[in-house]
Amino acid sequence: MNRNRLLVLLLVCVLLVGGSALAVWQAATKMKLGLDLRGGVYVLYRAVETEEGTDSTDKLDRAITVIRNRIDALGVTEPVIQREGNDRIRVELPGINDQRKAREVIGKTALLKFVGPDGETIVEGDELDDARAAFDEYGMPAVSLKFNAAGTEKFAEATEKFLYQPIAIYLDEEEISAPTVNAVIASGEALITNVGTIENAAMLALQLRSGALPVQLEEMEIRGVGPQLGRDSLNRSVYAGVAGLILVLLFMLVYYRAFGLVADIALITYAAIVLGILTALNVTLTLPGIAGLILSVGMAVDANVIIFERIKEELRNGRTLRTAIEAGFKEAFRAIFDSNVTTLIAAAVLFKFATGPVRGFAVTLSIGILASMFTAVVLTRYLLRLLAGTGLLKATPAQTAKTVRTDFARVFKYAVLFSALLFVAGIISLSTQALNYGIDFTGGTIIQLDLGRPFTLEEVRETLEPLGLSGAQLQKVGAEGPAEGEAHEVLMRTPELSATEQDNLFAAFRERYGLPEEALLRVENVGAVVGSELQRQALVALLIASVGMVLYITVRFEYRFAVAAIITLLHDVLMMLVFFSFLRLEVNSTFIAAVLTIVGYSINDTIVIYDRIRENLKRARKEELAAVVNDSIRQTLVRSVNTSLTTQLVLLTLLIFGGVTLRPFVTALVIGVIFGLYSSVFLAAPLWLWWRERSGRKAKTA
Repeated sequence: MNRNRLLVLLLVCVLLVGGSALAVWQAATKMKLGLDLRGGVYVLYRAVETEEGTDSTDKLDRAITVIRNRIDALGVTEPVIQREGNDRIRVELPGINDQRKAREVIGKTALLKFVGPDGETIVEGDELDDARAAFDEYGMPAVSLKFNAAGTEKFAEATEKFLYQPIAIYLDEEEISAPTVNAVIASGEALITNVGTIENAAMLALQLRSGALPVQLEEMEIRGVGPQLGRDSLNRSVYAGVAGLILVLLFMLVYYRAFGLVADIALITYAAIVLGILTALNVTLTLPGIAGLILSVGMAVDANVIIFERIKEELRNGRTLRTAIEAGFKEAFRAIFDSNVTTLIAAAVLFKFATGPVRGFAVTLSIGILASMFTAVVLTRYLLRLLAGTGLLKATPAQTAKTVRTDFARVFKYAVLFSALLFVAGIISLSTQALNYGIDFTGGTIIQLDLGRPFTLEEVRETLEPLGLSGAQLQKVGAEGPAEGEAHEVLMRTPELSATEQDNLFAAFRERYGLPEEALLRVENVGAVVGSELQRQALVALLIASVGMVLYITVRFEYRFAVAAIITLLHDVLMMLVFFSFLRLEVNSTFIAAVLTIVGYSINDTIVIYDRIRENLKRARKEELAAVVNDSIRQTLVRSVNTSLTTQLVLLTLLIFGGVTLRPFVTALVIGVIFGLYSSVFLAAPLWLWWRERSGRKAKTA
């Protein structure tokens, strides 16, 4: 035993674990949380033209300025106010307690007025034609004003009456300027001087134009989460993350022993690296983002499993420990690289076409994949070299497991028959009952209330009946006691409600149950336009992801591999839809994230098998193709099963701790991982074999 190497290994492990713990703690204290984890309001507005010929760009700028001023008055920290497209504004307000008040303040029409020293209003915003940044006669920044006919007359009288006195300008009852009248202004054109920089002048002019030309804002999408529900979601996510990581670490340690210990240290370091990168990039962590982070832990095991299985193969082939480690990494790298690149293609497409929290999922998943490649290829290799140098590991070949004698090529036709039967059953199910689309696709309103005491659904329906909403879908949620009847929270799904209708609904429950404002835990309101756009984006995203993968696999392998892989991916997506139809689970925006994640996950599994087929074809050119495919699947089967198992362990913790919001998302992933393993082993490679042999027979007969 080499004591010096052992001491170095122990020191490195202690430093990695200690440094990782410190990095995780730092990231946890500095991480920027999304609205669904800290509470807040997300609103997507569409700016409606109020005058023909109004410039849309200028119109949005005015609306954003007004909204920002109002949000500042609310005292919201770190708000997000951004343009989306040509006519939309996205507003995110974290930490808002009174969601209804925030939406009311943001959406109301701007009020601009000029007030004299006597407190009387002189001119209102609709009497101001224009306001632009300019320069006065001395070349100093100023704001040029132009009134309409009525405003010109009123302003002329006021400037004569209040000569050498200030006239205050108010926007939404807040004074934004108080210039002194230096002359009687009868032309309807005035100049506000002493405004500071030209940037200040431009901002003041924009504020004035915003008041002069009010912009009607139509709410297209609203998502509000109360602070209490946000904290609950965060706590559940932390529990799921810790439980999932512990399960994965224990599995790797029990199954791979010394190798597993190395993998565990690499995984802990990996988690610290990912959290550190997310913090450094100031990424907003959302609930789907945490799900992506936890899921990437399960997927991060994949690279280590590929490496360890290759090392065990090299040991069984008679190599020494050191040469087996080097050969194992060399042979495994190609499969790791190709499989992760194809997964990144799906993540990139998801980031491009998704919005809001789902985009955060794509970011965390992408960072997780890149970090897992680094820790597996660099850190795990370094630790294994140190471990080999200590003499603790012996070069004895591992016990050869019983060889799986399944003829996968022959089983292919039975697998096709099984999938076809499921597909037919799915068609029958979909023809009798359509998919349970959520409001993300159909449009509608979801409201979650804490009623403060146990209740019955009949009581809720009685409250909704006078509002014409007795047919709303109702669900008890948040039950922490032993019986569902102890739940205090109700989730209501209704047709799309206007802001007034939502207020009336909340008022009815407040009257019956004596609810405080904080009882409104969650509100989501999605218009039908947004829902149809989401469906279109989902199809485009799936198409582009498929094309990208086909091109990459064709370049790295051949076109038959690429087409066979895409067919099996579509099979996995269809199976997810079939089971969602069977189980009547809700199909929402996070389902799209789940589908594209499984597309990446399944292609990852398939690529590993394809890589082994490519390798074996080079080594055994005269061997029958069926034997090559069977051997390749057998050689990678342990890796496929172990990777799926560790991923399912993580998903299990999300199902237990994740809560009702994430349940459809996680269920989709569970189904997808099962069918991803099934299709990779029983469909992808055998389908390629069938096509290759059929092409060969046609070539001979020709």
